[in-house]
Amino acid sequence: MAKVALLYPPITDPTSGYHSLSYIDSYARAQGHPAADLIDVNIEAFHHSYSPAGLAWLDQELAGPHEYLDHGGYRLDKDLVSAHLLRIGEPDPERVRAAVATLQDPVRFYDYNQYQDAVEGIVGWMNTLSTTGFPGQFREGFHLEAPPPIGIGSVRALTSHTLLERLSRPYQSYYENVLLPRLTRGGYDIIGINITYQWQLPFSLWLAHLVRTAMPDVFVVAGGTEVSDVWKNAAERDMVFRVFNDIDAIVVGEGETAYVELLEALDAGRLPVTHPNIRLHPKYGAIRPLPMLHYEKLATVPTPDFSRLPWDQYLSPERFVYYSPSRGCYWNKCTFCDYGLNTDGPTSPWRQDTVDTMIRDVTELSKFAKFIYFSVDVLAPATILRFAEQVVDRGIDLRWGAEIRLEKYWSAERCALLKRSGCTAISVGFESANQRILDLIDKGTKPAQVKQTIAAMTGAGIGVQMMGFTGFPTETREEALDSINFLVDNRDLWTFGGLGDFVLTPGAIVAKQPDRFGISNLRRPTGGDVAPVLLYDEPITEAVHDEIIEAKKQLNQGHYDRPWLGSVDTPHSFFYHDRFGTGVRRHLDEESALKPADEDRAFVLNGEFIPEPDPAVLGRYCELYGVPRQALPAGRLTFRRTDGRIFLLPPATRLFLKLFAEPSTLADARARAWILASSDTGKTWQTLVNLRLIRRDADPASEEGRHRRELRVVPDEGPAAGVGVHRDHLEQDDQVVAAG
Repeated sequence: MAKVALLYPPITDPTSGYHSLSYIDSYARAQGHPAADLIDVNIEAFHHSYSPAGLAWLDQELAGPHEYLDHGGYRLDKDLVSAHLLRIGEPDPERVRAAVATLQDPVRFYDYNQYQDAVEGIVGWMNTLSTTGFPGQFREGFHLEAPPPIGIGSVRALTSHTLLERLSRPYQSYYENVLLPRLTRGGYDIIGINITYQWQLPFSLWLAHLVRTAMPDVFVVAGGTEVSDVWKNAAERDMVFRVFNDIDAIVVGEGETAYVELLEALDAGRLPVTHPNIRLHPKYGAIRPLPMLHYEKLATVPTPDFSRLPWDQYLSPERFVYYSPSRGCYWNKCTFCDYGLNTDGPTSPWRQDTVDTMIRDVTELSKFAKFIYFSVDVLAPATILRFAEQVVDRGIDLRWGAEIRLEKYWSAERCALLKRSGCTAISVGFESANQRILDLIDKGTKPAQVKQTIAAMTGAGIGVQMMGFTGFPTETREEALDSINFLVDNRDLWTFGGLGDFVLTPGAIVAKQPDRFGISNLRRPTGGDVAPVLLYDEPITEAVHDEIIEAKKQLNQGHYDRPWLGSVDTPHSFFYHDRFGTGVRRHLDEESALKPADEDRAFVLNGEFIPEPDPAVLGRYCELYGVPRQALPAGRLTFRRTDGRIFLLPPATRLFLKLFAEPSTLADARARAWILASSDTGKTWQTLVNLRLIRRDADPASEEGRHRRELRVVPDEGPAAGVGVHRDHLEQDDQVVAAG
């Protein structure tokens, strides 16, 4: 039988294993095929980056010359590259090692100060790695900020070996010294690559090219949501295999039976031509037309086996698995939605497992992982309730969460039952708090009903994560503010979430019926041959866009984006919900504040000043990160926090921060800042701590202290001790500007 390796490529969430490869491997094994080797390239490559071999390679790369602007006929904007370089400090492998240890430790993980140190250390490390590729290409550590030609879906860019090699260069040492030798030695007949997210696509294409070059006879297949999106969104059909030129076949749509057909065909020495979801490369010649796409029968899908993923490598203290007992959406009407391989509706056809099957599955899964997330478009309310009843009756010990619709069905009593069954948090797409917009979306909900449901969930002790957006076509300023004010006014009824920006995708009902929604001139971005989004003209929302973006900033300040704590549905957010309940947001705010015990606790600088950056470059940086130009006061100092975030500080701030160039208690720092009254310094310390410009230092004798070393400020002129600080400090010299 065929020997198979299934790869999950960068760049994506490092906190847990994704479920797609485990699902198709489990299905094939249930049909009598041997297990495939599952390789999480994303997490392995990260850990390799700070290994001795990875560090030796990085030192060599950083010591050499760099050409960031010209790549294979593309010239990147100089100010854009320079702006991203502002985020990048010196590599600190000791801190990233300490960060990994913290995130995997079941005690230190739940200390929010240590958690923040860890996330900032890893994000800063990934910023440094990006200098071997395109500076700034890793946002929040594990989200791709692609060069514009790749970001818009240009076929020319996605087939440029020069661009793809450069983007993937941070992983070169891992590919050359670990992955490719392992694959070559493995004697594989098939290598599969799962591409779930858009930001995995360029890395997957280069990985496929490396595999094809090293193993010209191996059969390479790719599948996943992003593969289906390329197939669905390509301006011309022949563009699909121009993008996937190094790949023998792609799976469009769901993959269990397609994967088995592939295995059986190659075992029999024939091409896999009978399954409608398999598309062969044109090099195999004309293939007969295939029928309509196939959607799986969930009754044939076995309990997924997650045990063969590298759980000891993920950046979490607990196992967290994704489970999919339904596919598609039972509502399937929302006019903005365009998910998966749909045909005439917003999602694929609705299918759902029986409650008995769900109980069978979670009984087994809960023996392996305490946390189970229902990775579905949505679950039917009655099914969830019957599931919860059986979990309680059988005494199954698990923690679970899911995305649900905001139905009137969820009374206080029913929510209490969900909580008893182990429901930790749910996420809800409330979309808008304005009824006209909800009706245009065809959401089938009312704002009063939304409030009633989230109040019932919160009252039962279930965390509510809110998802919505502004900018739906023809939405006015007042209608957008309805959504913002709803979240502000009901802040005690939700934990994490907020409002994104509306994006038009080609398969959405809005795109198919533009006149109905007041939009015109629908078009792809210039060069966007496989672009997943469309541009359009609509003057009402465009006129108030900047004002609404600024108003939304109040909703989720001070917390991290994906894949970290504070973002919707991440493993880390679920872990914290389980530990701290519906008060998790309040707990994080309290942990960030100064406490009386902090007076004698050592703090240390958490970044460095950047001497006199080019104003044009700084302005471009602020454009990239949504800071209005009028928020750039003259005479400010530029400070880079460890994670690369830029702050524009009043000049007197330098003197305050220099007090913490070496670890110093607040009491000692206050004594040295002798001119200020204690109330003034208290406000100053709180500002510095809130912005994490200084951080609590580890006790050298503690376990935490053994995993960390202090960052040091860039040497600068001025006194180092006995500082007399003037009163034009943080609180009295306007406001600190967070510029990224």
